[in-house]
Amino acid sequence: MPRSPKTSPPSHRRGPPPSSTATTAATAALLNNTTSALSPTLNPRSRPPRSSSLAASSRNTTLQLPPLASPSRSPPPSPSASENHHPMPPNPSRPLAKEQQPDLNFQPNRTHLNPQECLAYNSMDKITALETSNKQIQDENKTLQEDNTQLKDEINRLDAQNIRLRDSLRKNTVDWNQEIAELKDQIRGLKEFVSKSGGTGGVGRPTTSDEVFGEGMGKLGNGLQNWVLVYWRRSKIDLSHAHEATLSELDRLVPTYRELVSTAKIHLLQSLVSRLLAESIFGTYFVGLSGEEADKLAETEKLLGTYATSPEMMNQWRSLTLAILEKDASGKLQRETSNVVEILVAKINGLLDEITSSKSSDARDQGLRSLISSAIDLSRLLAVQKAVFVVHMPEVLPHQQIMFDAETMEDIGGEDEEGLFEREICCVTFPGIIKRGDESGGHLQYRNVISKARVLCCAE
Repeated sequence: MPRSPKTSPPSHRRGPPPSSTATTAATAALLNNTTSALSPTLNPRSRPPRSSSLAASSRNTTLQLPPLASPSRSPPPSPSASENHHPMPPNPSRPLAKEQQPDLNFQPNRTHLNPQECLAYNSMDKITALETSNKQIQDENKTLQEDNTQLKDEINRLDAQNIRLRDSLRKNTVDWNQEIAELKDQIRGLKEFVSKSGGTGGVGRPTTSDEVFGEGMGKLGNGLQNWVLVYWRRSKIDLSHAHEATLSELDRLVPTYRELVSTAKIHLLQSLVSRLLAESIFGTYFVGLSGEEADKLAETEKLLGTYATSPEMMNQWRSLTLAILEKDASGKLQRETSNVVEILVAKINGLLDEITSSKSSDARDQGLRSLISSAIDLSRLLAVQKAVFVVHMPEVLPHQQIMFDAETMEDIGGEDEEGLFEREICCVTFPGIIKRGDESGGHLQYRNVISKARVLCCAE
């Protein structure tokens, strides 16, 4: 038989190495394919929508990239191996192995990325940072909202508490005002009871409240002011025809009369009469006693004071003694009292008739007698008290400055007391009352202004 030609076995010799140009072209094509495969992942905005099943499949599928061709020589793959190799596609329902699962925190090495990939990764980093910052801001905003809600609740609670406290305070204020009014009524009733029942503990005149003295002094001052206005409002003062004795007496009673003649006529006349009342009525030991009797009682009181252990005992003795005179010897005192009234009326009329154009009349004299009688009653009432009452009438001298004292003086010029600080006074139109001690005659260090003296301040 003729021989068939032998088939030569397949040669296992390596082929010629690929050229460098072919290797470079293959590498470039592979990089382009890799970039095009990564670009949808790097740019989420250009990623097309896909179904949920496709997304699930893609999460479990790894990207299979062909190996890069090495420029070095390598043996070609075996034909039999390449023909028998059939890679199995990944099963979506089968979980990947741990080494095949994608690392979500994977940070690629960006040193080998091109500028577009670096820009994409930088954009994703900024988006991640912004999302993190936004989440922090949202958390802070939520915390602030919770704090704001708590503050609103606290404010509402405090408002409710404030309303309750205001209502309680209003109710308590009403109750306190009622209680204060009741206490004042009780004090007033006690004062009236003491005044009626007697505060001397037996014999003697009952204690009189300070309000009675203040009201009595105020009525007397207003009565004197009205009397002068009625009878000397249209009168003129003329000193050219006055005698030397009259001018001397006028200078003693009102040392600043020359300055008041043309500017304060009514005030000058009030000051003149008030000074005579202070000397003849309030300045005596007890109106109704003769001068000799008054001197004897004053000496007796002074003598007893040397034996008494305290001023309180002497004040009680004086109050009791003068109360006996007022109560049991009123008839015997009447003659001397009438004599004092007529002498004072004649003296006042003599001075005023000589320096003014107005002349004496029965109506004017009757009004003056009424004022003098009221002053006598008030002076006796002050004298029988255990406390020491002093009728205070400052003396104004031309060579001395008497400054306004808001504690003991009251300005009749209508100016505010704050503007009268360190202001000089030019005359005193009516005296005041100052009390020393208490109702039992002790504690003489206590001082209380019952009625302020009425003064006229000099103009600025």
